[in-house]
Amino acid sequence: MFKQVEKQILDFVDTLPEVKRREVVHGTLYVTLEDPKDCDVIHYTIRDFYRKKINPEGGVNMYALSEEFAFDFVPEDREAPVFNDEVYSGKEDMMPSDIDKGVWSEFAEEGLAGDFGLNPDNFTDEQLSDIDIQMQLEAESKRGK
Repeated sequence: MFKQVEKQILDFVDTLPEVKRREVVHGTLYVTLEDPKDCDVIHYTIRDFYRKKINPEGGVNMYALSEEFAFDFVPEDREAPVFNDEVYSGKEDMMPSDIDKGVWSEFAEEGLAGDFGLNPDNFTDEQLSDIDIQMQLEAESKRGK
């Protein structure tokens, strides 16, 4: 069964003029392109073929590896949100403490700067960097890192 699917995919990829080399290893398609800038077009083309001819409820994830691209064939719910209309910032799956609010936003939210007689306008870049690092370490320690 899997060999038949692999053959269908390889036969299709062979028809694409942008592809210089292709290979399937453990279910992942590795492709070298004539022009790496064509990767998004190839991704869309392979995904379109896969959904129409092989698995209408599947998806294709693309990964860039030095000079080649890897395409994983996954269930639709595990596909990276590249082809949907939803706005995706990349922060949806992050912990709230991972989202960078800026160096002074946490101090401003809690009123800490004023409580300590600090004026953020008078700090050097090095001091701001040290404060930012300390806040990140504190957030990581709360998560148990």
